[in-house]
Amino acid sequence: MAASRKGPTIKQAYFLRAPVTKVFRALTEPTELARWFLKDARLPHTAGATYEFVWQFGYRHRAKVVAFVPNRKLTLEWPAKGLGMTQVSFTLTARKGGTRLTLRHTGYGTTPAWIENYGGTCSGWAYFLTNLKSVLRNGADLREAGDA
Repeated sequence: MAASRKGPTIKQAYFLRAPVTKVFRALTEPTELARWFLKDARLPHTAGATYEFVWQFGYRHRAKVVAFVPNRKLTLEWPAKGLGMTQVSFTLTARKGGTRLTLRHTGYGTTPAWIENYGGTCSGWAYFLTNLKSVLRNGADLREAGDA
């Protein structure tokens, strides 16, 4: 299980000028996920169910929904390409003028391959969650062709 590894943890927080309900929809509805993150998604709103994400260049992964608490929290198992399973949680908190989105991604190992995956995932979350911020605020998807 991902929690048994004692490697680094990704922690990121963003203030989004949108209500919690809108941010949660952006994280959980396939049409909304396609606006800022993926090409296609199947994300059941039930803990224990299997979800599937597909990116622009055909990479896909399939794993389990760990927690689904409407407008508060989404936790997903997250495959680390060829290394094992990690876990990512998105927690939403209402703030004056918007929502605080906190990401916590755990379960990384300490081998060089794990550390490389950790670094790529860190920058990937920053890239995509900054794009989410843009989409929610201005409707502008900042992704360009060729971005993976």
